[in-house]
Amino acid sequence: MNDVLHQAGYRDSTAPIIHSDQLFRDQTTLIRLLEHLNHAIEDARGTQSPDDLFADRMRFNSVAMEMTQAQECARRLSGSCRQSMPDLPWAELRALRNVLVHDYDEIDVESLYDTVMHDASELAARLRPIVDAIDSM
Repeated sequence: MNDVLHQAGYRDSTAPIIHSDQLFRDQTTLIRLLEHLNHAIEDARGTQSPDDLFADRMRFNSVAMEMTQAQECARRLSGSCRQSMPDLPWAELRALRNVLVHDYDEIDVESLYDTVMHDASELAARLRPIVDAIDSM
């Protein structure tokens, strides 16, 4: 199990030891994070443009909520887990979540669409091998 996590980049030899419960929580949270990203991407891809996304209220709300949930998952990861993957955009996820949650009536649909179609897709691709390693344990 530790070999799989090490191969997935979960922790290096300098990282603090994580209690097995925290490791399990981080693993399940990473799985949920990827699921939320994938749902947001799938829903956004059902439209052709930011205007189309905005015109489809249910799809727009779904994309915004899935991204909010993805960001909540990122927030719940332990500091050790996030530190073991420093090249992932943890701060940017948190910032987008704050915009979605606190300024919901003012969401810039073009930014949301672009974030989901490009940034979330890239993040999902980078998380996929880590989640695959967890799933294969």
